[in-house]
Amino acid sequence: MINLGVKRGDHVVMMPSPCPEFTALYFATLQIGAVINPLNLLWGVIEFTGIFQRNDPKVIVTVDKYGGRDYIKLIRESIPDLKVKGASVSSGKIPTLTHLISLSRQGEKYEGFVDFGDFMKSGAGYSEKEMAVMAKSGKCTDIQFICQTSGSTGLSKSALWDHRPPLSSAHFGIRFMNFTEEDTYINLAPYYHNSGIFALNVVIALSGALLFLNEVFDPKKAVELIDKYRITSSFGFDPHWQAMRKVLSTGNYKFTIRKACTAITPKTFDMVHDEMCKTRDATFVQLYAQTENGPAVTFVEPDCVLYDIRKYTNGRPLAGVEMVIKDTETGEKLPPNKQGEICYRSPYLFKGYYKQEEEMKKAFDEEGYFHSGDYGTFDNGYLTFLGRLGGIVKSGGENVSTTYVNSLLLDIFPDEFDDAHTLGVPDPYWGTKIVSWVRLKPGKELRPLKDIREMCKGKMAEYEIPKEILKWEGQWPMHSSGKIDAKVLMEKMKKALGI
Repeated sequence: MINLGVKRGDHVVMMPSPCPEFTALYFATLQIGAVINPLNLLWGVIEFTGIFQRNDPKVIVTVDKYGGRDYIKLIRESIPDLKVKGASVSSGKIPTLTHLISLSRQGEKYEGFVDFGDFMKSGAGYSEKEMAVMAKSGKCTDIQFICQTSGSTGLSKSALWDHRPPLSSAHFGIRFMNFTEEDTYINLAPYYHNSGIFALNVVIALSGALLFLNEVFDPKKAVELIDKYRITSSFGFDPHWQAMRKVLSTGNYKFTIRKACTAITPKTFDMVHDEMCKTRDATFVQLYAQTENGPAVTFVEPDCVLYDIRKYTNGRPLAGVEMVIKDTETGEKLPPNKQGEICYRSPYLFKGYYKQEEEMKKAFDEEGYFHSGDYGTFDNGYLTFLGRLGGIVKSGGENVSTTYVNSLLLDIFPDEFDDAHTLGVPDPYWGTKIVSWVRLKPGKELRPLKDIREMCKGKMAEYEIPKEILKWEGQWPMHSSGKIDAKVLMEKMKKALGI
């Protein structure tokens, strides 16, 4: 990377699969003092174009093919003014960009992209003395990471982390999981997700334990690896555990995981203990996490003897975190067990949104509390997360802005959809399923769902594409205030879906 001209403070974008090469890239970037910026492989051209132009990458490193998608083609579409000169590239809209690098499992090479194998070889003969000087000159307050979070109405926001947020999550994660170097950890999450980065920091940076990687989450392969190597720990959302439970029911597998961080529903929590681990003594630690706090905010203590607290709450705030619940309209602090917005002050908070100063100002109140945009209660020192405010729902572990989905649907089908309203409905697999009401323009018929979803691919992130599209007739139901009555929309949606 030094040979490519990457220096302290430069931005290195990675579009990663969970593999050793991107693990090395992550730590190499930090060693230089450059800033790593993982991007979500499920995004479409609209999101990549906007983030490339905002985040000022010096280098973009990508897997060439993943999950049936061609990322070489996608990058070219996202940088339409790309110019290639030998091994270097340039773009008028991304003036910082100098190099593209591709990782291909099939050994394919692409014009304008440095091959990852050649890239690794070019580092031969490096100076250990130079590396030591670089490491020593770094500060814990240096920005090391741009972590993408969900925007409420548009592009993903770019949160800036120094070294404290991810390492605090790693430190407390190890502590609350009772994790040791004797444990083994299977990573089920993508490397562009907080939970994938959590694995890097917990397993490699601090504990030195053995990490098992899956480039794509395959529940059967995961269960087979757990059985074969007696793997002891992991992290997972509801779909991960539910998919592995289904595999366990088909064969005589040993499920040896006994330690994990989890962000799952009470129903899944019971399933993991009773049907998968077959014991309630396993250390499955529920947490509450946000990108802006690096990401862990609360953990349930592993020695909590009350199963219902472990099952129904998200635990206590980390040391140094001050948490309150505030009224969503008045901003007043609420008494225990009253529902409102989760707000907190924390020594592990991010340092701002890159090139989004106004968004940063709006995130904090006059008392210095960060407004999470989440709904919950705080009682006897324990937080219970109840859902997202502002139209953001969590589906399959990904935050989805329903407002943004509406906007994208209307952009993709401008001649067919008159309006759209998207909601998240309860679902046993996804946790929350993305479903859209659409009102058609006069004379138009609703296309088959399969056709709509196919047309959305590449333009919307995979997790943003609605799982169901329902046709709405007439005017939207309204409150007396003039706002759309989402409660009526939800009731009719559940009825239409048979929920």
